[in-house]
Amino acid sequence: MGGLPEVRLYRPGDEVGITRLFQDVFGREMALSEWRWKYAGRGNGKIYCAVAVDETDGIVAHYGGMPHRMIYQGKEVYGLAIGDVMVHARHRGFKLFREVASLVPEEAVKDGIILGYGFPNERALRLPEKLGLYEKIEDVLEANKEVTFWNNPVRYVYKLFPVHYDDGRLDALWEEVKENHVLSVIRDRDYLRWRYQRHPRHAYELWGLRRRWTGRLCGLAVLRRDDERVLIIDFVCPLPLMDALFQKIENVAYAAGKRRLTLWHPEYLKQKMTQIGFSVGFAGTSIPRTTHEKTLRKDEMAGRFFYTMGDTDFL
Repeated sequence: MGGLPEVRLYRPGDEVGITRLFQDVFGREMALSEWRWKYAGRGNGKIYCAVAVDETDGIVAHYGGMPHRMIYQGKEVYGLAIGDVMVHARHRGFKLFREVASLVPEEAVKDGIILGYGFPNERALRLPEKLGLYEKIEDVLEANKEVTFWNNPVRYVYKLFPVHYDDGRLDALWEEVKENHVLSVIRDRDYLRWRYQRHPRHAYELWGLRRRWTGRLCGLAVLRRDDERVLIIDFVCPLPLMDALFQKIENVAYAAGKRRLTLWHPEYLKQKMTQIGFSVGFAGTSIPRTTHEKTLRKDEMAGRFFYTMGDTDFL
């Protein structure tokens, strides 16, 4: 092994070494097509990644950021979802980690990005929190419900149907509900196509909710079937219609022979999920913010950030 690794921002071609490091650290292959989907798949003009390069071992550390169009207090902004934070076993240390993890937030704020966030588990959060690079906002909650069949007025008043990703009603629905969110990724057609239709590893189902006598889309859910469960990966819906949306999803799950519904949601929806009939517990992960002084503070995010399983890059 040569001298100390060089810490720098991404350069074209680094993805080969980044995906190799991913295999070494996480034991799973990340194809180059998956890397491109994640970091460059939305026509991003800039890649927000930092690496450490060793003369002998090549890329030995990586800190990635995926830029998202978001809304904050009614205005469109940009945020950075942090992912694939990793250091090769032979090079782990506080100094190297701090250097790599500090570059991307600094670069992002130069471009007007107002927040960085992620979904680490408790073990992964420990080091950046100790170094003052992350500040925990809140625990992510997981809601579960044993599947039953709903034979009630909702069954007849509403219809759940497959939706195509090019359906213009998706944008109309987002425009209708966005004012209900203080802070959220913009869930329009562009986002849905990138996140779900073009995902290189998982297959998703896009379902819409409408009243039977109208064609207006009044709710949306992204589902993934997983053994005996249906994962509600994402949902877009006015709060008063969440009961109808989830009951219709439950009937779809029942017809498919699934036993449980599972979803993630922020703390402020806990009471609503309990009212609908879900049991709520800790998801095993949390949402922190990066602590750069020019990004949103904890008090500006806590209890305001709408997120789901779909805001992660691994579900």
